[in-house]
Amino acid sequence: MNSFLKNTSILVNVLFFTLMLIIVGCRKEKKNAPPIITVSLPQAEITLNAIDSVRVKTSINDDFGPLTISIYITDAQMQVHTAKLIRTTTENKIALDELYFFSNKYLQSGIYYLVVNANDGKNNVNNFIKIHILEIPKILLSVYVGVKDGTGTRIFCSDSLMNFNELGFISSNIISGCINSYPQQIYFLTDDGSFICYSLSNFQFDWQKTGLFLPEHLKKGEIKEFSFLTYVTNGNGFIYGYDNTGAVRKLYAINNGAPYNFNFIDNYLLASVEDNGTNNKSVQAYLQSGGLLTKYITNFLPQTILPYSNKTAMVFAQNQSNVELYTYNFEINYLHSFGNSYSGNINCVIETPDNQYLLAVGNEINLIEKVYGNSMAYASGKRADILKFENLSGLLYATDSNNITIYNYPTSSINYSYTFNNKILFFEFRYNK
Repeated sequence: MNSFLKNTSILVNVLFFTLMLIIVGCRKEKKNAPPIITVSLPQAEITLNAIDSVRVKTSINDDFGPLTISIYITDAQMQVHTAKLIRTTTENKIALDELYFFSNKYLQSGIYYLVVNANDGKNNVNNFIKIHILEIPKILLSVYVGVKDGTGTRIFCSDSLMNFNELGFISSNIISGCINSYPQQIYFLTDDGSFICYSLSNFQFDWQKTGLFLPEHLKKGEIKEFSFLTYVTNGNGFIYGYDNTGAVRKLYAINNGAPYNFNFIDNYLLASVEDNGTNNKSVQAYLQSGGLLTKYITNFLPQTILPYSNKTAMVFAQNQSNVELYTYNFEINYLHSFGNSYSGNINCVIETPDNQYLLAVGNEINLIEKVYGNSMAYASGKRADILKFENLSGLLYATDSNNITIYNYPTSSINYSYTFNNKILFFEFRYNK
């Protein structure tokens, strides 16, 4: 009897545990379903500005919490263009009624998407609202000018009527100056080998780099803004690309020499290089990755490198008492003479909006066409130390010693002129973006 009861008890226990296993096995696993997003505002096809605010009214429901909600703007390729507004909750639902402020003055006019993103830790869901954005027009704010004064440089800034006020003093002579409108900063390369950054908003010192010249290096160099970075030549054999904080974001190690001017052409960097030890001179082309593509050693001093045609640059060179022009195909490392030579010393040269060159030699400014190199006098008897086009108006700005003159290009009629007390070392345009 006891044996029967014992066996019965064992059987009951086995049946009980078997039943429990069946019940547990039959229970469905509780799933984590994706959040459900409902957006009532803004309505699709709304038009906004590149710097604007928009009311976003949305509700998100989920079977589990917590939830993280993000609101931002993307383009059609899903590249994010604005700072994200983020809200979180430990609950499994949330209702938001937010005024989303966004600011990207570089957004171009076009179709974008306001995105409401919900993430429950396992599922990531987006709701896209098609919007139209109008870009902010680019505006010329002022012209900055550096004027030599004793052992330093006085910095002036124009108002809308081209009246100049002094902003400050740099205790060195400036070799090159550049404004980067993206961070609203101005940069100076000085003759003591310093690279200095000032904020434009109040002309306050931001940061400085030193030691950009070797003791035996000629005191010459250049600064350029390209793709939001500010690039500067370093006589120790480098070209650096700095961000607004002074951090190096791009580096080109120059082959055997000191770069003193450069340009970006067809997404390549081309540099004029001089080796003070051997007196060798060269034109060098670099890939975007920083690697050397080609190098052409010359018996002349390359002064300026400008675009000419596909993977070909125009090199303006000083060869003793003459200015000579050469086309340089940097893909195959081929240099060839072009057009006529000009008697005298080169002052400056730029590319024009109508695809020609303006070359200032001595007291003449010559206009050179690109097909055969034929030239004509643009401003006879006029000297130009620096030439620059203001892109929005198409006006040509030129300096001659202590004078700055604005020409109504393509004519040589004078629009405006201003005289400073001493030689102009540089000038730059400041835009709102």
